[in-house]
Amino acid sequence: MIIKHIGIKVVKDEKTGQEKREPVENDISHLVNSATWSGSRIQAARKLEFTYTQEPRDPNFPVYPVGVGETIKAYSEDGALQFVGNIYSTERKTSASTISVTCYDNMFILSKSKTTKKFTNMTAEDITKSVCAEMGIKVGKLAKTKEKMTFIANNKSGYQIIVMAYTEASKKTGKKYQTMMEGDELDVIEKGSLIEGLVIDQYRNITDSSYKESIENMVNKVMVTDDKGNLIRYESNDDHIKRYSMIQEVYKEGKNKNTAEEVKAIFKGPERSGTIDCLGDYDAVSSYSVEIRDVITQLSGKFWIKSDTHTFQNGQHTMKLEIEFENIMNKENLETEENNQKQTAKDVETGSGQGRRSTIKQQARKVDYYA
Repeated sequence: MIIKHIGIKVVKDEKTGQEKREPVENDISHLVNSATWSGSRIQAARKLEFTYTQEPRDPNFPVYPVGVGETIKAYSEDGALQFVGNIYSTERKTSASTISVTCYDNMFILSKSKTTKKFTNMTAEDITKSVCAEMGIKVGKLAKTKEKMTFIANNKSGYQIIVMAYTEASKKTGKKYQTMMEGDELDVIEKGSLIEGLVIDQYRNITDSSYKESIENMVNKVMVTDDKGNLIRYESNDDHIKRYSMIQEVYKEGKNKNTAEEVKAIFKGPERSGTIDCLGDYDAVSSYSVEIRDVITQLSGKFWIKSDTHTFQNGQHTMKLEIEFENIMNKENLETEENNQKQTAKDVETGSGQGRRSTIKQQARKVDYYA
């Protein structure tokens, strides 16, 4: 990974002859000891952490200061932009002669900045554009929904509002959506887009893997009662009861409750999780899906990336992927004012919904994968 710090250089204006300050990208990769680039479905912003050497006591060693609030860009070795964000913390260790830097992309701004606003008869795409315009975030490709809605966002972060809007649209379209930054632009993709051309294979690029299955949190039967505790009915998953034994929970009905939806949410089946350690690929990031072929752990097929951690050290790029067995979408409950005002919008200029990383560099992988 090539890491560049956006500094300032002083140049003379050709017309006036006066000095002016211009931004410049300074490559500091030669100073960096190690870097970690990570993200997760359940974490809004992607993070870049790196440690670089700084020894002011050695006159032969370059001194390069960085400060909080300044911009960092990261590129793949072929020059493709992977990360744009600001420095949010630095830590200097004298004994080790190092500086540790933590950066987040601009989703951090959306997740921390709040507003109160009414959205009337607007699509999720237009709501996203409105929020980003208010908070100074560039908009990239937005998944097309064409579903209009009306609601008030009261003291909500920009990220929450966008997720609320796409959660409501998801109920109509049946699709799942995910927000992510591509460079300094916000994309909303159809979650689970397959990274084409990338196969994670036990014979080529996997160094370690694990698979876990648990029924410790299982619930397969629900007793539904009224607000006084009187039995109304039972709901159950008979197949799971026969296979795993009965584990029961109680649900109490009440006014303004969506009983069917809330009871459905109580049921829990076997929990499955897996992790893969393998050679790194920049396109393997959370919320996309990837093909895995690992006979030993029985992880063979299409899986969804829940979290990814890419590590760059000693000229090696490796990654750890936490995978999911379902395509799960982050959701925010919508505070509707007029539920009946949702209509179909006219077509807008937005993305198809397929993530940018699902097809890029398909023919330029570093490893020859099985077809």
